[in-house]
Amino acid sequence: MKREVVQDFLNLPGIAGVALMDGHARPYFYGLDQALNSRQREALAQGILQVVETTPEGFESFEFQFANHQVFIYKLSRGIVLLVLADNSLTRPSYLQVVSLLRKTFQEDIQNAIATFKLLAGSLVQSNRSYQVPVVGSAPVVSEPALDEPLPILLEERNGSSIAMPAPTASPKPTSNPAARPAPSRLRTVPQTWSAPVAVPEPEKTVPAANQPPVSLEDVVAALNHLSKFTTRYLGTAVIVNYWKSSRPDSDWLTQFNIDRTGRMTFTGDASRFLPAHHQQVRQWVKSFIRRCAQVLRDFPQMLEQDGLNEQQKQILLDKLGQERD
Repeated sequence: MKREVVQDFLNLPGIAGVALMDGHARPYFYGLDQALNSRQREALAQGILQVVETTPEGFESFEFQFANHQVFIYKLSRGIVLLVLADNSLTRPSYLQVVSLLRKTFQEDIQNAIATFKLLAGSLVQSNRSYQVPVVGSAPVVSEPALDEPLPILLEERNGSSIAMPAPTASPKPTSNPAARPAPSRLRTVPQTWSAPVAVPEPEKTVPAANQPPVSLEDVVAALNHLSKFTTRYLGTAVIVNYWKSSRPDSDWLTQFNIDRTGRMTFTGDASRFLPAHHQQVRQWVKSFIRRCAQVLRDFPQMLEQDGLNEQQKQILLDKLGQERD
């Protein structure tokens, strides 16, 4: 393998981390600890492997934005996947030229490529502790933590024929310190209890007061968007959009919620006909969404309890938070 090709790639400004994955064991990320937290690294790895497994033969590479970074994915030989995480300082023309040579070198001799790639990256770890590359295949290995049970699949369903994860137009910036995260925005105060109905004639075509939900549809949509934004910090926009769509219960009324590429929801139906039964359907949808997230972020329900949702948002979206952990 041409050592200078690997060296040029690893020294390229703007590369925040690199990983190699083969899909048979949970990959270890090295050089990404300063850019992503452990939950984000797990979510990213599982999402990538699932997308690669379901990608048609014609797709050899794709990219998307994740946690304010650009992620480049390349399918190599023998089922090996190269992941590159880049920040805003990356010069795209230079990167594309160097990574093209790197991919060609990998394809010529994958086993020697892995060994050489690890050797050179390991030298950078010794001097700068910036890059560490996981070992895959049968290349020489170093001592690594033992693997535990594999994570469940992150992207379980696809919508439409497109496989590549779409690049969102905006992605919230993750915060490594939970205490430094911005506090959830407070919704306007709404009544949570009912007064006895007044026996007076109601306007024609108005839903009886006893059938109206304790919150407005506007409050529900605002709470859903807050949950969506909070989850994006850990799973990325493309993933949470997929999760919202694939976890939506089979309901004609719920299909009136539109989810755009940024993960933001809007309701396209008649808001004046919002009933308690509709509110319960939303809660069931949220419950299914949380379960999917918890397959990757195992403590996701606890995260919501601690700083993901305020008390009013919990009352709007959840029956009981403990039920979402089941």
